[in-house]
Amino acid sequence: IKGNTALIWVETPSNPQLRITDLSMVARVCSDAGVAWAADGTWTTPLIQRPLEHGARYVVHSITKYLSGHSDVLGGVVISDSDAAAGAIRSYQANVGGVLDPFSCWLTLRGLRTLSVRLNRQCENAAAVASFLSGRQEVTAVLHPSIVTHPGHEVARDQMKLYGAMLSFLVDGDAERAKEVVSATQVLRRATSLGGTESLIEHRRSIEGADSTTPPNLIRMSIGLESSATLLADLERALES
Repeated sequence: IKGNTALIWVETPSNPQLRITDLSMVARVCSDAGVAWAADGTWTTPLIQRPLEHGARYVVHSITKYLSGHSDVLGGVVISDSDAAAGAIRSYQANVGGVLDPFSCWLTLRGLRTLSVRLNRQCENAAAVASFLSGRQEVTAVLHPSIVTHPGHEVARDQMKLYGAMLSFLVDGDAERAKEVVSATQVLRRATSLGGTESLIEHRRSIEGADSTTPPNLIRMSIGLESSATLLADLERALES
């Protein structure tokens, strides 16, 4: 933290390596330094993790993802429990624009009504996929906090109600091998978004570009509402391809 630091930004679990940040630790450090902090809550939603309860000034969500949940809305939201901060955001929005259209608001409200049902199923599926991948010889690492050997497992267990529906894994091989696995799936769709009803898979480094620091053999997945047996069979077929 430097003298001109105005805000600390936190994303936990991180994208795409699912590193876990201790929100209580962030709150203590920022409080001691007199600096506000904000968190991206897109991956977890308020049903899994609530940074405001840990002292965050702001929480930001892409409502395009889990909150609307059907891959048909483009929007975002900034939340604060500070009247002053919320008022400043509202004033900025009124003066600059960026107001969501009525139909997108309706679609988001529709999605929120099923959020808990969808998210519970997606998290159950993700845990099943993570467990399955952990036992595969074609996989060298599974990056999901439900795995007890994950370095952030204990922190995630304490601050998250569920372990989330996003996960990544490293295949035994190089970037080309990872791309082969991604291309071989038939149920998991090759796409970059997340949080919808369908399961998605991607070779992350290809998306991030030449300056990416993501391991070349990392595959990221957003787990959807399909049956876990269907997803496991699809991944088994792809890994054996």
